[in-house]
Amino acid sequence: MRRRWVQRALSAAAVLLALPASAAGPPAVRTTLPSGARLIVSEQHAVPLVVVNVLLDAGARRDPHVKEGLANLTAEVLTQGTKTRTATQINEAADFIGASFDASAEADYASLNLTVLRKELDAGLDLLTDVLLNASFPEAEVTRRREAALAAIQASEDDPGHVAQRAFAKALFGGQPYGHLTEGDPAAVKALTRADLLSFYGATYRPERAIITVVGDITADEVRARFESALREWKPGGAPAFEYPNTPAPPAETLTVNKPITQANIILGDHGVARDNPDYYALTVMNYVLGGGGFSSRLLDNIRTKAGLAYSVASFFTVNKSPGSFQVVMQTKNQSALEAIQRACGEIERMRTGGITDDELTDAKLYLTGSFPLRLDSSAKIAGFLAQVDFFNLGDDYADTYAQRINAVSRDDVRRVAQQYLHPEAMTLVVVTDTSQVVMPPGRPCAAPAPTPAS
Repeated sequence: MRRRWVQRALSAAAVLLALPASAAGPPAVRTTLPSGARLIVSEQHAVPLVVVNVLLDAGARRDPHVKEGLANLTAEVLTQGTKTRTATQINEAADFIGASFDASAEADYASLNLTVLRKELDAGLDLLTDVLLNASFPEAEVTRRREAALAAIQASEDDPGHVAQRAFAKALFGGQPYGHLTEGDPAAVKALTRADLLSFYGATYRPERAIITVVGDITADEVRARFESALREWKPGGAPAFEYPNTPAPPAETLTVNKPITQANIILGDHGVARDNPDYYALTVMNYVLGGGGFSSRLLDNIRTKAGLAYSVASFFTVNKSPGSFQVVMQTKNQSALEAIQRACGEIERMRTGGITDDELTDAKLYLTGSFPLRLDSSAKIAGFLAQVDFFNLGDDYADTYAQRINAVSRDDVRRVAQQYLHPEAMTLVVVTDTSQVVMPPGRPCAAPAPTPAS
């Protein structure tokens, strides 16, 4: 009860850190600890709250072949026992100080997160550093979490959108690191052992590729002193820096997944860009107009408003350390799937050849710059934001210069990046649908003939 009450108080207090739209980025002091870990501290003294985010180069892209899901399971079991604490003791310790404490993995990185009241910071840091340095991965917890992961993967088979994302990743990237979702493959997860988790943990949870971000009611000097002491035994020397393999991508294709559903789930896309690509800002403006702007986007106007084919349709670029994907995602009746796809292809081509109008450019810039402060309206968001800015090498002045970079985008920039990065003739298409109702034609989706009636 105490933990629940404190966490509610922390959540309520965090919103007091909201920044006005005109504010510059959050103040931050950056340094490197003796262990090699990066330390970023942002003092926010409005409320007696501290958020700690430890971001590590231990995401799913590092999953070895036939061990897809290893990074995710490692993060799941990370907080379930150390050399001196059981999972129950860890939970009780967090509950006693009212802390929020968890770990998770994404495609590029894993993170360990702590939110705690200022007066309980010492106890919270003791818990966090114990898990970070001394995780033991008890056999029983590995078994329990592995079974839970398998159950979640099985449950995802009932979500056509998730099925489409999994098939799209595999079709677009093949056996490359982004070719599987974070949760991994059922057969691979089922075969994972405690030894696998210990090996992955020992190789990737290392200081030289860790970013520790601390936001809240504390000074930079205090934080540095505490972490220098707490992490003095954390030694570098794990896996080498990650290098994305330079292997040819699979050719574009149309892939149909049979499901007894009335709404086809569609993903049309291609390879994208890395997050640190200098064209990212022009692409962000372009995509806002194409399909990222909600009810003001061209895709929604064409496919939903004019044709009435879909309730929702959107486009986006995935944010990855290495080039990710560009996707158009929508749902429509099985019988209207091909028409919706052809309309999406048409809008992509129109963006390439015609660019955008002055009004569209202005609207996109106003939204993108006006909504930016919402990324920084809580201590937890600030911590995650600062960590990712460092991880993706966006520059220490990123928050201060974001609006300037968006406002510098011209119509010519938008047309240039559309022509350079959008290739409708080479896009991959995944459709999860009832194939007894319609058969999608094979080949390049943006040059597809009329649909073939199912026999």
